[in-house]
Amino acid sequence: MEIRCYRTIVWSLALVIAAEAAPAGPLLDPTPKDAQKPYSPAADQRVEVNPPPFIWVPAARKAMYALQVSRSKDFPAAGTRTFGKIATSVFVPSKPLPAGRWFWRYGVETPDGVVFGKARPFTVPAGTRELAFPDFKALAARIPKRRPRVLFAGKHLERIRAAARGELKGDVERFARSCRRAVGRDLVAEPPRPRSGSARVTVMRTTRPPMDRMEDCALAYLLTGDKALGLEAKRRIIHFFSWDPKGSTGLWSYDEPAMWMMMRGIRAYDWTHDLFAPAERAKVEPVMKERARQFFVHLKDKRRFETNPYESHAGRMPGFLGEAAICFAHAWPEAAGWMEYATLLYMTSYPAWGGDDGGWQEGPGYWSAYMSFALHYVVALQNATGVDLMTKPFFRNTPYYALYCATPYHEHRPFGDGAWSSPAGLGRTLYAFASLLDDPYLRWYHQASGRSAGRDLLTLATYRPDLKPKAPSELPQARAFPSVGLAALHTALGQKDKDITLLFRSSPFGSVSHGHADQNAFAIEAFGRGLALATGYYPWYSSPHHHQWTRDTRAVCSVLVDGRGQVVRRWQSKGRIVAFRTTKDYDYLAGEAGEAYGGRLKRFRRHIVHVRPGVFVICDDLVAAKPATFQWLLHAHDRVRLDGSVLRVRRDPAAMDVHMLLPKQPVLSQTDKYTPEPEAHKHKRRDYKNTWHVTVSTKDPAPAATFLNILVVRRKDAPPVLSKVSLIEGKGEIGAELRRPDGRVDRVMFGTSARDPVRILLGR
Repeated sequence: MEIRCYRTIVWSLALVIAAEAAPAGPLLDPTPKDAQKPYSPAADQRVEVNPPPFIWVPAARKAMYALQVSRSKDFPAAGTRTFGKIATSVFVPSKPLPAGRWFWRYGVETPDGVVFGKARPFTVPAGTRELAFPDFKALAARIPKRRPRVLFAGKHLERIRAAARGELKGDVERFARSCRRAVGRDLVAEPPRPRSGSARVTVMRTTRPPMDRMEDCALAYLLTGDKALGLEAKRRIIHFFSWDPKGSTGLWSYDEPAMWMMMRGIRAYDWTHDLFAPAERAKVEPVMKERARQFFVHLKDKRRFETNPYESHAGRMPGFLGEAAICFAHAWPEAAGWMEYATLLYMTSYPAWGGDDGGWQEGPGYWSAYMSFALHYVVALQNATGVDLMTKPFFRNTPYYALYCATPYHEHRPFGDGAWSSPAGLGRTLYAFASLLDDPYLRWYHQASGRSAGRDLLTLATYRPDLKPKAPSELPQARAFPSVGLAALHTALGQKDKDITLLFRSSPFGSVSHGHADQNAFAIEAFGRGLALATGYYPWYSSPHHHQWTRDTRAVCSVLVDGRGQVVRRWQSKGRIVAFRTTKDYDYLAGEAGEAYGGRLKRFRRHIVHVRPGVFVICDDLVAAKPATFQWLLHAHDRVRLDGSVLRVRRDPAAMDVHMLLPKQPVLSQTDKYTPEPEAHKHKRRDYKNTWHVTVSTKDPAPAATFLNILVVRRKDAPPVLSKVSLIEGKGEIGAELRRPDGRVDRVMFGTSARDPVRILLGR
């Protein structure tokens, strides 16, 4: 049996701001650079939504564009659809396209007419889901005149009130009692402008909780009619929206309180609107409008989010802006335009850190938080207008990123900030996805997470007691998300007592934002216990431990060169998945991460063959720019036993034996120390336990090296999986022979050239 590696499409990301007036004419079709959305549809792409969103690199800051779509690459007048006067470098047509092959190109309007760029082919398959761009003036008129409008518009309010009186009565009453404890409490004063990072953290941590209670009390009033709770929400709204929107909590002073105030305050005001006198509304609403205007200006004029969306905080703002527009659709003339722009971003550029396959760059913790922010607007727009953004491929696929890469019974959730905690907290987000997509596998995730439904805003807004869970055992056992360089290999997805999982990361996004310098890293869990880990903690963003250890390659199961890892916090510190295949007998994937080492490596090709169930053959092919030593890293919860050429990892009830075949005479070391140690933090009650770090190093500097390791995962009390593991060295290839206790023999062979295939010969 033979596998030949194939290339995956890797979208490069870039920001190109052209000169306002280039003498040679407008700059068309430049190669995208870092922090820039790629062209979409990509050449020869089979689109998953109809019409597809069109994205291109901007030619100039104030350019006006035209877009053409045609069956012919020559774009004849007859049969070509032309869209003009486009002020952004993204566009979604208002009508779907017939199935078949198409070409698109964009152009720049000049005094002499439109100058067009090159043609890019794409295909609309028959039956592709439709998501055309709406008429937002008509859409705004469709929003109910009566409140509430945000999340619980029209029939949705009565539906959730009926649940609050019925099966959710106990939960709602407990929620209301907790809100009553907030009534009359002193509120934080308007803070001074923060002058340091620590001052910002203080402002965030002192303003968020009372704003949270502002929304909670309003929601409890909406559900129960308890006027005292509504009046408490009103008191907080009047207090927080008396703060100067251009002062210390203005968006451009410090975005955290500005965003939190809008997110919580708009909803709370919509739900308690009937309690405000006209004079009180006249004081609150202009402040809300100014704060919403700041969001719009920041997104559209300052950041140009549609083409430059790679800033995490800004990724929350389109939804907050959209909710404000829904709330004031019949009062603010600007509201329809703001809703249109927010929705355009959702249909084109959002999310920055993911792709159509549903992968997410920033780690499961940030995925859950940002999907929660996003889904509130998705639900609010659908309930108020009928527009269903869940048709977007990303939204349909991304819950499977959580299902495969942050399975609820896992002990950890690599890769990215906040990895050192259980994925079970994602359960409520998966409940919402399950309801919106009518997906029983996602409902299983929520059930397995042990989280409740109907006790928080998002699960209340998506409450679906009729949808029953279904274990994902019949789904494919492996899945790749090449847009973000992630892959997950399972042996029994959905069955904690049987499941062995290998997670792999090699990301084209580099090591920026909440991502780490962890290209070609793997992590292994078995039966709900971590065996090979991504280590390090997250005391706070860019703390010394976070920056110098957690972000660094030293913290993960990857490779160092001369004791140094990949370049931290740089777009160019890239990896990519170059091969992925899954069958009932084996999985194969390969990642390339040489580029991540800042010129010190010419090649770092990591091959992983999973011989089912639970035998992982990992071959690392390393070529350096100059002679170097190479270090192979393994991290575990507890001390690893060094038993000759075998590393033995134990974490009840799981066990993993690492058979080291190459290099033949490695230098081994082990420590449980971090450099630097994690910082204590008064706001986080967490046991920062030390983990163990094994280094397997080549002895002498050399221009190249090969590591070949066989990782055998099983239950600690189970009989051996393999009776013998042997190195095979042949002409032009190396590999391993895996002998079973019953005499069966598997062979996994790797070519010594990057162009040579991987051969998998299974004796079954």
